[in-house]
Amino acid sequence: MRLIALLLILQCYLVQQVSGQVVTGTVVDRDSRLLLENVEVNNVITKEKATTNAKGEFKIKATVNQTLVFIQPGYFSDTLFLINVKPIRKYMILNNRFLNTVEIKAEAFQPEIQYADVYRKAKVIRLAQNQPFALSLSRIFGREGKFARRFKRKLEREVTERKIDQRFNEKVVKALTPLTGAELDYFMVLYRPTIKKLDKMDDDDLKFYLMDAYKEFKALPPEKRISPSLKSN
Repeated sequence: MRLIALLLILQCYLVQQVSGQVVTGTVVDRDSRLLLENVEVNNVITKEKATTNAKGEFKIKATVNQTLVFIQPGYFSDTLFLINVKPIRKYMILNNRFLNTVEIKAEAFQPEIQYADVYRKAKVIRLAQNQPFALSLSRIFGREGKFARRFKRKLEREVTERKIDQRFNEKVVKALTPLTGAELDYFMVLYRPTIKKLDKMDDDDLKFYLMDAYKEFKALPPEKRISPSLKSN
């Protein structure tokens, strides 16, 4: 009886350990590298569900040997069999059956050209020469139109982010500070300027901004100079 009781206690402990595990991750468009919001993440075994936030991040209860399914309208559904519980970076592929898009070239990002079909389907007003404008209800309320408008907003945000990256990047920060590794990564997150702020800075202004930011960053306790998500793993 004592052995059976011990086995039951051990089993309960293991169940609690497994059920308490949380897997974190980020979901990204494979071609454009856009962070995908509102992706549904399902644990096939436990039926747990999660949804990615505006940064493409999610948390879900799961453990090794369980399967996650990723679902997003306009993308091919994908699955992932967990061999560990390390943070995940999942790339999803756009389903061209919904939107016939052009593959983005690495050397230039011009979404209005490369994703012309998205911009066309995102329009709710049709304009034709010598004709009054027409409101397309199917594009307003249809699934394809809604997806196109949401994806267009993501593309426009990506244009802004790439403009920031041209001036605020690891190469620039490393040239002015000795930061490396996890501290560099977290510094880039904490002190990333908005495009509005960056547009007001010339090169000297940006230099002084980074130097002041570095002094502030180094004044933080060591445990505050690393992302909380990295410390928990």
